[in-house]
Amino acid sequence: MHNKSFKPKAHILRLLGNELIKNPTMAIYELIKNSYDADSTYVNVTFESIDDISQALISVEDNGTGLTTEIIETIWLEPGTDHRKPIDKNGNRIIKRSPIFRRVPMGEKGVGRFAVHKLGDNIELITRPKNVILDKNHKVIKEELLDYEITLKIDWNIFSQKQYLDDILISWNEEKDPSKFYFKNSSGTKIKITGLKEPWSKRMAKDLKRNTLAMLSPKNNPDTFKINLDFKNNWLENFKDVNEILEIAPYKFNALLDENYNLTVNYEFNLALENEFGKREIQEDTYNIQGLLLPEIRAELKDEDFTEEEIEKKMEQFLTTKNPFGSLFLEIYSYDLDSDTLKKYTEEAQTLKAILKNHSGIKVFKNEMRVYDYGEPGNDWLKLDIRRIQNKDWFSNNQNIGYIHLDAEQSTSLIEKTSREGFIDNNDFKIFYKCVIQILTDFKAERLKDRNKWLTYLKSDSNPSPVDNQYNLFTSLIDNTDFSEEEQKKKLKKEAEKLQQDYEEKKETMLIPAGVGMTASVALHEIEKVVPQMEKVVQDEPFKKDLAIEKVEELKDYLEGILSVLRKGGNKPIKVKEVLEKAISNYKFKLSNRKIIIESIYDNNIETIKCDKRYFITMIMNMIDNSIYWLDTTYNNEKYILIKTIKEEDNTVSIIIADNGPGFKDEIKDIVRPFFSRKEDGIGIGLYLVDTIMMKYGKLEIINIKENNKYSISSKYTGAVLKLSFKRNQ
Repeated sequence: MHNKSFKPKAHILRLLGNELIKNPTMAIYELIKNSYDADSTYVNVTFESIDDISQALISVEDNGTGLTTEIIETIWLEPGTDHRKPIDKNGNRIIKRSPIFRRVPMGEKGVGRFAVHKLGDNIELITRPKNVILDKNHKVIKEELLDYEITLKIDWNIFSQKQYLDDILISWNEEKDPSKFYFKNSSGTKIKITGLKEPWSKRMAKDLKRNTLAMLSPKNNPDTFKINLDFKNNWLENFKDVNEILEIAPYKFNALLDENYNLTVNYEFNLALENEFGKREIQEDTYNIQGLLLPEIRAELKDEDFTEEEIEKKMEQFLTTKNPFGSLFLEIYSYDLDSDTLKKYTEEAQTLKAILKNHSGIKVFKNEMRVYDYGEPGNDWLKLDIRRIQNKDWFSNNQNIGYIHLDAEQSTSLIEKTSREGFIDNNDFKIFYKCVIQILTDFKAERLKDRNKWLTYLKSDSNPSPVDNQYNLFTSLIDNTDFSEEEQKKKLKKEAEKLQQDYEEKKETMLIPAGVGMTASVALHEIEKVVPQMEKVVQDEPFKKDLAIEKVEELKDYLEGILSVLRKGGNKPIKVKEVLEKAISNYKFKLSNRKIIIESIYDNNIETIKCDKRYFITMIMNMIDNSIYWLDTTYNNEKYILIKTIKEEDNTVSIIIADNGPGFKDEIKDIVRPFFSRKEDGIGIGLYLVDTIMMKYGKLEIINIKENNKYSISSKYTGAVLKLSFKRNQ
């Protein structure tokens, strides 16, 4: 056996600065974070002679606690030190707050100080330290300036000229004469960087200004920490501040999520220059979102080939665990960019678009400091643009300015990558991501209500649609008809019949493939997961016969679901009980896995109704599927779905489908609107199709059994209650 320790080459420090820090802006950000961690109240970033690279200088100065000789020797000269991120014996991070402002350190990797190499080849560091004396409750008793000042210089070029790190000695001067101090009456640190790597341009200056403004949380108190940027020229004149457009945003939304997944929401829609339309507000609406994450978690576990029993255990474990990142506060300012809407809330549309171009996106902060590079131009980390492509009722990334605020102490499990490209993709980050998407899904639903209402309002004053044109032709015919002549009456009736027939044919053409496609897409999504699981069962040794049978039965259920809506129907009487049982059987496996009990109550006086069988099965399967999804988001130990047939007093037939899930948050007019959905990946077409089909056969209604329970529905059905009422002549 041979033994030898690592012996780092000298140029490794150049790599740490040059390779890990992706651009000069990020290098300056690392230095600003060091100032923040040092309990500074400000940091001045100054560029001098920036148009002449041979004379150019960048300085970063703060009034923090400074560096002692001991810190330089034992910490500053140790790459990767855990000084600000100590770990206990169990591997958990110990929070070591700063002494004065009790800040949780933002610099954790011990490599940020090497960022200066990204900017230039030479640095001069001047620092005067102070001691901060605390009592047992961490209150500041005394601050005392030390009697020396340190000057340290480094030429990074020598790290390429020497072979190993230990070949290079770093020296510094410890000045004791107060008259020669740079910091005469305060502590602080100043870093001067020369030998710049690249010339700076006006575009780079504005980019740094934009990033500088975004480095601090909007909730930061400038009296405790402020970033000052000065290029000593006019490059930053007339720079547009994001705050200029926040107040006029049509959609304002904020949400506080606590450690138990309780979400409190405030929302406002208002067009600042449109008084007649009015505004809508939601204040302090509180509900729990933990269960809403379960369907996606279940799907992911299933993709990873966990058994149903293992999935249930993991989901139960998740439900008994607190939020891993503590509290989260999210605020969004959202904009519509079509010209008709823009002019109703701003008189400077071009300015607004320019600011949005530079500041759109959803940024993340830990306490006062930004976590990069979330919300940077081109970083659509929440995939909002893709979601909009898949569903037009999502908003695009460039329509929003958003901020997510995390508590730095509570969110230590969200670990920043050394490259400053977001958090490490661990399990806790996955939960954080799911929570943010769920909150945005709810915002999308509220936003969509007002967007659709506004578009309808606009449409009333715009050109008529093709359907309106057809209607206008028909009314014109009426206006020009002499009703005293029988022949003209017949002509009118004939045209009316043709119009009605054309409408019915078009609707029929749309509904059949739409219903089949919707039902098939749900089943195919499940089949896509089952097939590779079946392959694994077949290949495993020893062969597990029971598991193979289970997978075959599951696949059979999904295929039957598709076939049941493909078989030709027609408007002939169908046996209600038989077809309902068929629709239920298509979900046999899914219901069993989720331990959902189906309760069927059939009125013996009902045998048949006249309805296209494909339509009927599509509607019932859609409503059962919705109930299964939302029941999966609840904590109920016992989960129920009720299917009940009723013969009304006027001999019409009604079918009620109820569950004990979370119920509806929205009005029926929104629920049946096409593409409206509160599911994260929902298409929002299901209940729209059900409502459209029932316009032909009767009516779709939401029943509130608390206000009126004439159908004797058990009080355990506290969730959604829907009724399909079929016309008597059907």
